[in-house]
Amino acid sequence: MMTLIDTLAKYPVKTVDVNGFVQAYREAGQGQPLILLHGISSGSASWVNQLDVLSHHFHVIAWDAPGYGLSEGLTTDQPNATDYAQRVLDLMDALAISKATLIGHSLGALQASAFAHLYPERVQTLVIANAAQGYQRSDEEVKVQVYQKRPNMLKSLGNAGMAASRGPHLIYKQDPQALALVSEVMSHLTLDGFTRASYLLAYDEIRNYLTELTVPCVVIAGDKDEITPAQAIKELAIEMQLSRCHLITDAGHLSYVDQAEQFNDIVLSAN
Repeated sequence: MMTLIDTLAKYPVKTVDVNGFVQAYREAGQGQPLILLHGISSGSASWVNQLDVLSHHFHVIAWDAPGYGLSEGLTTDQPNATDYAQRVLDLMDALAISKATLIGHSLGALQASAFAHLYPERVQTLVIANAAQGYQRSDEEVKVQVYQKRPNMLKSLGNAGMAASRGPHLIYKQDPQALALVSEVMSHLTLDGFTRASYLLAYDEIRNYLTELTVPCVVIAGDKDEITPAQAIKELAIEMQLSRCHLITDAGHLSYVDQAEQFNDIVLSAN
């Protein structure tokens, strides 16, 4: 039986020069472009189920965010979501993609929302899954804690230790293959990319970009997600007047890994 790690070998990392920076991604399929932006503790490999299944319907591109995997980091130590959105734009231009469906998971949802806000003409549909909302509106002490928490964990535990302690919290089903995939993905985290992404999480806020959104938006939550709970996402969707909200059952934070079939069906019905 092929494991998820075996399947991943079918989608090797590619790199392209974008405005003088190396940008890494995996791709599969052809047709309408579908761009996948991972969360803070993740990487392009986590989307193996989408690369494998949704590539029958789309040209699927899963990036490694700046500072992740082989992607060169951003030039600022204090990025906001628009800095990541600019890199998405540069990647699309480099790959000659004029318009795409954009899926952002967790912190990737913040990046994807900024992209849709800035470049609506380049977005077919925005899908935000298990969205990390950002802590810009929190007090300074909370922001500093959020900024330091994950990088400090990576420094003290190392990649393997971090995967062992954090990985199981991301998955509800505790499927051995899914956990092995999460460990594999977290083994490639770098302190540089992780630290800048943590800055984004601490000092930006998704509402900055979802207000007056002009592209179709689909919201996904996982009913067993303890990191970005479904209730908070539902409240965000109501506040931002986003009517297309889906709840995936028996899914933790990594809903697209935990319940790939439910997740993929939502994406297919959204387009």
